[in-house]
Amino acid sequence: MDNPYIFRGPVHAPEMFFGRVHELKEVAAFLRGNQSVSIVGPRKIGKTSLLFHLMRPEAWPAIGLAEDHLFVYLDCEVLGEGDPGDILGQFSGEIAAALEERGLPPEMALDRSMDKPSRLSFEAAIRKLNQRGLRVVLILDEFERLSTNSSLDVNFFNALRSAAGRYQLAYLTASAHPLIHLTYSGRSKEILSSPFFNIFAPLFLGFLAEDEARRMIAVPARDAGRPFSREMEDWIYDLVGGHPLALQVVCFHAFEKAGDLEAIEREAMQELAPHFQYYWHNLAPEEQGTLRRMNGIASRAANDTTLRGILRDLVQKCMLVVQDEVYQYPSRAWKSFVAGQGMASLTLARPDGSLAGARLGTYEVLELLGRGGMAEVYKGRHPRLERIVAIKILPASLAEEVDFRQRFEREARAVAALRHSNIVQVFDFGDIDGVYYMVMEFIDGVDLARVVRQSGALPLPWALVVLRDVVDALDYAHGQGLIHRDIKPSNVMLTGELVEEHAIDWARPPDVPAATLSAAQVRAILTDFGIAKMRTSDTGATKTGVMMGTLDYMAPEQVRVSSQVDQRADIYALGAMFYQMLAGELPFKGDNPGAVMLAHLQQPPPDLRAVVPEMPENVAAAIIRAMAKEPEQRFSTAGEFLQAIVKRET
Repeated sequence: MDNPYIFRGPVHAPEMFFGRVHELKEVAAFLRGNQSVSIVGPRKIGKTSLLFHLMRPEAWPAIGLAEDHLFVYLDCEVLGEGDPGDILGQFSGEIAAALEERGLPPEMALDRSMDKPSRLSFEAAIRKLNQRGLRVVLILDEFERLSTNSSLDVNFFNALRSAAGRYQLAYLTASAHPLIHLTYSGRSKEILSSPFFNIFAPLFLGFLAEDEARRMIAVPARDAGRPFSREMEDWIYDLVGGHPLALQVVCFHAFEKAGDLEAIEREAMQELAPHFQYYWHNLAPEEQGTLRRMNGIASRAANDTTLRGILRDLVQKCMLVVQDEVYQYPSRAWKSFVAGQGMASLTLARPDGSLAGARLGTYEVLELLGRGGMAEVYKGRHPRLERIVAIKILPASLAEEVDFRQRFEREARAVAALRHSNIVQVFDFGDIDGVYYMVMEFIDGVDLARVVRQSGALPLPWALVVLRDVVDALDYAHGQGLIHRDIKPSNVMLTGELVEEHAIDWARPPDVPAATLSAAQVRAILTDFGIAKMRTSDTGATKTGVMMGTLDYMAPEQVRVSSQVDQRADIYALGAMFYQMLAGELPFKGDNPGAVMLAHLQQPPPDLRAVVPEMPENVAAAIIRAMAKEPEQRFSTAGEFLQAIVKRET
């Protein structure tokens, strides 16, 4: 009996395509409005299978597509090296082939476009097809290849956008990463600004829903005359969840091996191992570390914005699922694979990967305080001085890279030279057996992110208490030639007698004038200069070509990985943080990192009074100026920003 579960690539047989009803209807709704769509999902999640099914005329009635749509499929692997003329000619050739496959008359304008490809001849062909009542949908699969074509510039993408705006022409791309990530490659800042990439509606493709996955498990076996038992169906779904490829693999071996569960799992895992390895080796070290250390992930994420970002990305990459705010592995097979990946061990680490209980030089390492993408921070003790300290550790995965080691050392040297009551003090730095560590003052307090999360919007007097200290710290650091580049609430620690005694209700204005509060009562301390940049000499901090900072507070020039970042990027982040303190929410929100990134690049700064109507006009205006898109339109110093806010009081 033939085994129906044979597909390891795109599914060509209509009867073997299951689910995706919601996604198909969503794509169809966009296409009916001549709206281009970007389908994003990890490798082997079924993007091409969905595209193939969308092209089948028999599928159209159920999703609301009429026969006037002409689908044209192109695998961008063949477009990775052509020039604009070659690619437009290829488009025209594939459109002509699609007409022939549909049994429709040829179009002479397409022949002319193939013979002498150009923007004008391509648009003329699209116009002729529209006049015949056909709406063209260009499907660009594996769009990564087209986006990396060095022969294409902003003019090419603008021409595609213009054609879509003038004619019944829509683009349907499929890629493993959002378009904003693909075009944000550093090779052309103009391409990032092209309007072409703003015309797409994103659709993220993930796992099959459970009912769809169970149909994929059960129906082919039943139709082949050898149905699985309900227990077998449950076992298969528990093993691999809703991953389409993994379901095909396990069902294939279950169909072959009948009830031998041990043999089914062994052979299925052997076949899936290369795919899992591909996923694993395309993850960043911090993502791998997060997947290894899932115990207590929710409590760690509550106080770690970097970790929350990593978790969000892992869900989008289908490495994790989240249900009722609980993160978990999507299947038993993936959990087993992750468990088998050896921990990137630190020389002095305990079996759980923690350094707690170890000794670094003269310091005893106590409990873990927090973990982010760039470092781990432990509470420590100098036994001879009886001093409690904070010890910052560079993870082994980053310590192996020269650039990160040098950046870590730069931070230690630069911050150790700073002497300011509102900047964390660095006492020591060293490395032992490849473990790089920095010893800082231990701040007994709470970070601003936790205060905002628990209290919501802060009254203006409390926000000003914090802002004044951060402004003093920034103006001093900038005067020393140091740019922080990661101003955010989690990098501001609040301490002092009132904080330690929990005597502050941050949601209510202080009982006394804020200006009378002393530093001993309430003090804000700026921490974590881990990605700081020396204005005069630090050229290495951006040479990796990656964004440095936290996206929610990142100035547009940081998003573009500009080498010209100066202190005004800190002013932008300070404005975003102050807005959040007063509004209780971020200035820009989005469903995914790409949307937030575009907001920082393109959307005007929000008016705080839309959220807090009673806020003084000068406060809202100061934030808008601090968050201006162009650095030269912002305040030159943090002090100027503060003066614009408090001018009503003077």
